[in-house]
Amino acid sequence: MKRTELTKKTARNKGIVALGAAVTTGLFAYFSMWFLLLGLPFTFLFTYKWLRYRAEWGLRF
Repeated sequence: MKRTELTKKTARNKGIVALGAAVTTGLFAYFSMWFLLLGLPFTFLFTYKWLRYRAEWGLRF
């Protein structure tokens, strides 16, 4: 598959979403452990999708 600017931009957006989920989970976990338990699966899901997308298209860090 050929990498294009759109591919790189999509990977960047997916990374931003994963980072936002991690930061939000971390901030809300400060207030209650329940937020951590609710936020971790979503954080792992978005991070997995981001890493899988990068691996599929052969993008490096």
